Amino acid sequence: MIRVIHATFALLALLATGCVGTTGGDTFSFEAFAAGAGTATADQPYLNGQGYTIVLSRANVHVGALYLNRSANASVSSDTSCTLSDVYVAELPRALEVDALSTELQPFPGLGQATQDHAGTGEVWLTGGDVNDPHDSTVILDVSGVATKGGADYPFAGALTIGTNRVQPTPPALPGLKPICKERIVTPVPVDVTPERGGRLTFRIDAARMFANVDFSLLATDANGTFHFDDDPATADAASNNLYVGLRATGTYRFSFEP
Repeated sequence: MIRVIHATFALLALLATGCVGTTGGDTFSFEAFAAGAGTATADQPYLNGQGYTIVLSRANVHVGALYLNRSANASVSSDTSCTLSDVYVAELPRALEVDALSTELQPFPGLGQATQDHAGTGEVWLTGGDVNDPHDSTVILDVSGVATKGGADYPFAGALTIGTNRVQPTPPALPGLKPICKERIVTPVPVDVTPERGGRLTFRIDAARMFANVDFSLLATDANGTFHFDDDPATADAASNNLYVGLRATGTYRFSFEP
């Protein structure tokens, strides 16, 4: 079942204050939908890069907002700003928990706003509310399934968050050097999109891409024999870290704008 969650007032206030700019020209509304990319579907096996046959039973991703930018595909990691320079040509400040195992189009609540400018970069906001609030503990990725390799089964589960657990230490003189929004905003996602009136935005999540480098044998097990992904970077194993890297990889996400 798809769970729809509206963006909090804090996120909407960020937009209203002009932190995310647009061309200022003629704008129009559009509908938006999300779906899995079809690389991994519920209860269907596929092979990852570590030689595991994976059967996913759940892969839900909480998406807080989506943006398209006129800028070329360039990273924002070199400065402290979490948003790209240039101009945002489409914004969808709506939250949706996406079933990444389903190729059925899942509608975002409400409408987005766009201009008819070409976009070269996309942003995926993995947040449950205010993108700058480190205390937001929303589960961003919720997964379960079974991996098999060499005749051994690895039933697994995991719930990853991006909150105080992902805050990186900074020098006292530079407290804002590594803001939490850096962890929550996946960019630059390469796109080649020109929004048009009457069109719709389609956003797809590649669930298989997130597990590409996961070695399930490294995960710790509970009393029931379930292998768990660790949500604490201070204690996480390489498998847990690689799943988090896959969640934040730009190649995991795709944008298209269709008539």
